[in-house]
Amino acid sequence: MVRSTYDNRNGYLNTQMIRENTKKQAYRRSVAGKPDAGGKPDLRGLTLPEISRIVEEMNEPAYRAGQITSWVYKKAVGSFEEMTNLSRSFRAELSDRTCLNPLTSVQRSKSRHGPTTKYLFELGDGQKVESVLIGGSRRNTLCISTQVGCAIGCRFCASGLEGLVRNMTTAEIVDQVVQVRKLAGDTRPINNIVVMGMGEPLANYRQVLRAVRIINADWGLGIGARKITLSTSGLVPKIYQLAEEKIQFELSVSLHAADDRTRTSIVPVNRRYPLKQLMKACRHYTGSTDRIITYEYVLLKGVNDRFQDAENLVKLLKKDKCKLNLIPYNPVHGLPYERPDEHRQAAFVEALQKGGLQLTMRRERGRDIDAACGQLRLAESRKALEG
Repeated sequence: MVRSTYDNRNGYLNTQMIRENTKKQAYRRSVAGKPDAGGKPDLRGLTLPEISRIVEEMNEPAYRAGQITSWVYKKAVGSFEEMTNLSRSFRAELSDRTCLNPLTSVQRSKSRHGPTTKYLFELGDGQKVESVLIGGSRRNTLCISTQVGCAIGCRFCASGLEGLVRNMTTAEIVDQVVQVRKLAGDTRPINNIVVMGMGEPLANYRQVLRAVRIINADWGLGIGARKITLSTSGLVPKIYQLAEEKIQFELSVSLHAADDRTRTSIVPVNRRYPLKQLMKACRHYTGSTDRIITYEYVLLKGVNDRFQDAENLVKLLKKDKCKLNLIPYNPVHGLPYERPDEHRQAAFVEALQKGGLQLTMRRERGRDIDAACGQLRLAESRKALEG
């Protein structure tokens, strides 16, 4: 299997360049993302009806399914032995039919400037992914990953520098929330989930939708649908597909530029789905779901922070019912991009507000711990290759 990324000059999938790197990292994909080497499903990725069917096949009372989901999602156990209200024989048969492979926490970095904490987790096949907990004592947002690496290849992002290795499984996506809940404790309850970590969520559509439904379910992790935000770099067909799901989750679109030339230069998927197609899909989504889309816009010095960029953004969004979130860039080692200074940021905000746009400016959180997507994993990966 060949990993995918976007060509630096042309923006299309470049497989030739990736073949050389694939051999170096083949050991990392030894199980190709399967939940268990024996093919058994991971309990953390199963729904209550699916667990109920397993219980029924085992000729056990139906209430056992609720006990299992309570252990797996509410009590966050890491082994069958911890399910103490289930008989030893029942646990043994359940372990024959399913598995429970929690993520391993390998690194935790806390910001000196606030409560932001970044977690690096190891998956069952040795791959590593990141999750970031942002917020204070009572209101916290967890940013979770959906892929190991990324194929989209946004020029300013660390996640895609080594291409896409594989999709994460439903269980791996869900378990980020489970493990951070355990590690953070009751003093930092997780109120919001943003699916904006490593990877393009809508490129792993089926697993991501299953995961957020488990995260939302009362028998699962119980986080409200409107407290869960899915994101996309602009996969137009998937936006149309998502509109048909009739779900209450929020949607965020990584815009980053309001003209095709600039956007293609930093978000190569724009070559395939240019702004006209993207905005048509977004307006269809809004009309079909009656949900407001949030547009994310990373401010890059001298690239998309000019007065003309602000004018283009006003023209693009002023008639839409939407939110705009400006994000000063978190620099990535080895990439040429910088964040604008505060004066430049303020001037950009003023131009947008004069144009009638409602916006928020995300304050700096976690810069000292490389909180931007993929930075911690990238550093660990480079250490491994060097060592």
